[in-house]
Amino acid sequence: MAKALWFLMKPALVMMGWLTGAYAALALFCMLTAGNTFFFNYVQGFFIVFDIILGICAAQAISGYAPLALSFGVTRRALQGAVAAFWVLLPLICMVLDYLCNSVTVRLFYVDTNKLFASLTEYPLQGLGFKFLLCGAMLWMGTLEFSAQPLWKRIAVILLIIIVYLQMTVLMFLATLTPIAILTVYSIVLGAVGILFAGIALHRVGRLVITQV
Repeated sequence: MAKALWFLMKPALVMMGWLTGAYAALALFCMLTAGNTFFFNYVQGFFIVFDIILGICAAQAISGYAPLALSFGVTRRALQGAVAAFWVLLPLICMVLDYLCNSVTVRLFYVDTNKLFASLTEYPLQGLGFKFLLCGAMLWMGTLEFSAQPLWKRIAVILLIIIVYLQMTVLMFLATLTPIAILTVYSIVLGAVGILFAGIALHRVGRLVITQV
């Protein structure tokens, strides 16, 4: 299972590493240009990019790399264990990177930081529920033969994923306008729905078509 997990995680980790380097370069450039407004808008919202890539990497892992792992001899049971670990680990890594980027941005540019973005720095754990939801939903989407689905189903899936991504905006508003208890409950609900999506994805892994190599 460990090898299968590394096979699924490696592309995502490489992408996260590149994004972290891009954030550092962008923040440095913003400092050198005395907080240039154009670049600063990207710096303070950069954590959103990690969440976008989290979803893309999850869908890619299950639709591209999981069938390939099966063709290399990984058992379906081992692959299911790797996918479950992927669902846990990648959101945790993304949460840490989100928190670090937000913390650095707030400390370097605290005067000008958008309060809506800064609010999530105070509640990193509450944002974890959204990441579990996003990762689970995109793993489920990756198990679908999307191009083979009828048009109405493809539209429905796209609308569902848009709704999932919009929960990030909902969390930012809740973190700014409501008590932390409400934010925490909402995050738990999102995480529970994420478990449901991940469970469906794990079940569907057993029916993945093996990629011929």
